[in-house]
Amino acid sequence: MTTKFLLSFTFILTTLLVSAKCDNTYTSASYALNHAKKSFSSKNFDHQKYYAYKALEALEKAKKLIDICGCDKAVDPILDGIENLEKASDPKDFEMGRYYTKRAFADIQDLINQLDIYTQDNLNTIDNLNVSMDAESVEKKLLINELSAIKNQQIILARKQEILEKRKNDIEEKLLIPGS
Repeated sequence: MTTKFLLSFTFILTTLLVSAKCDNTYTSASYALNHAKKSFSSKNFDHQKYYAYKALEALEKAKKLIDICGCDKAVDPILDGIENLEKASDPKDFEMGRYYTKRAFADIQDLINQLDIYTQDNLNTIDNLNVSMDAESVEKKLLINELSAIKNQQIILARKQEILEKRKNDIEEKLLIPGS
């Protein structure tokens, strides 16, 4: 039972750590996707350029964060998206802006797919490692942790006992001294 708990806890913890590395990149890519969508659906030329620029800013932030994430396959969609958004944020006319925004939108969708695949592959690798852990070593680690917790509790109880003994002695002294 404790082995299953430890394996589950380890899997959840490593899942959080792996996905946390790419969370900020994923968030920036999502913002870029949202702004690109707004740019593409805009009926106003100025709004189209504005949202394309906002998407560009978000994608440039994702470019800075991709190193932390480690997903090398996401670099190309980021660079392609940045190139298209640069053209979309200062187009010759409304239709050219829509064209480059649509291309950037596809690049950003590819980026998000690459991040999903990368994160899922890492989680599968970690899951396979967790399953292959030796049950005896896991149980031994659990017992060592439990022993350590017991020792810590004993230290805390000993300190509490000292405090109670001191308080008891103080009260007895006050009771024995007449006139107090």
